[in-house]
Amino acid sequence: MPYADEPDEQTPEPRRFYRLRAPHVDKASVPVTVRVTPDADLYLAVGSGRRRMYLTPAEAWALWRCLSEAVASTGEPPEWIRVHINPTHR
Repeated sequence: MPYADEPDEQTPEPRRFYRLRAPHVDKASVPVTVRVTPDADLYLAVGSGRRRMYLTPAEAWALWRCLSEAVASTGEPPEWIRVHINPTHR
């Protein structure tokens, strides 16, 4: 029997969700969600279900690199982005 702080080998690791809402000038904020499965598959959703993409870890790293360089070229990051994102299981 595992100790309280050890994962149970029979219980699969839950999916993790990372969420942040991006402010929008004319409308309500836009939700951005990344889901990571126990197999390290990534799923990106922007908005309320219309823009979705599945990514392999290699594709996600390439996207991260390209996107970080491109966004950095637009200027200083806004204050609302300077938050810590805690993963959730739902």
